[in-house]
Amino acid sequence: MPGYLPYEITKSIEEVITDPELAKKVIETIEKSLFSIEEKAKEQKIIIKHELKDELTKELVTKDELKATEERLRREIEEVRGEIKATEERLKTEIHRWRADTIKWMFVFWLGQLVAFIGILRFMLK
Repeated sequence: MPGYLPYEITKSIEEVITDPELAKKVIETIEKSLFSIEEKAKEQKIIIKHELKDELTKELVTKDELKATEERLRREIEEVRGEIKATEERLKTEIHRWRADTIKWMFVFWLGQLVAFIGILRFMLK
């Protein structure tokens, strides 16, 4: 039986209980009680371990849940990338349109300047 009492405690019991047979029975009863307590503690340890595992399982994310979340995030990232590319294309088109308008107005401005310059030259040369 793994619950033997230390020598000092056994001696103390034998000093208090002078009848050797009664002291032996008391020591055996205490040792059996200790053994029984140890066995119950082992049983409770297993029960508590399973309860804790169940609670943690409820709280933690499973691999399948994690994979599903990763896949959903990948799809969302691809959607955002698509939106960014569409916005980039719209901006490029707008920039090209702005450049074309700018060049057109520059041409009109310089043509007006040329006409004014030619008019001034004619006026001065006459």
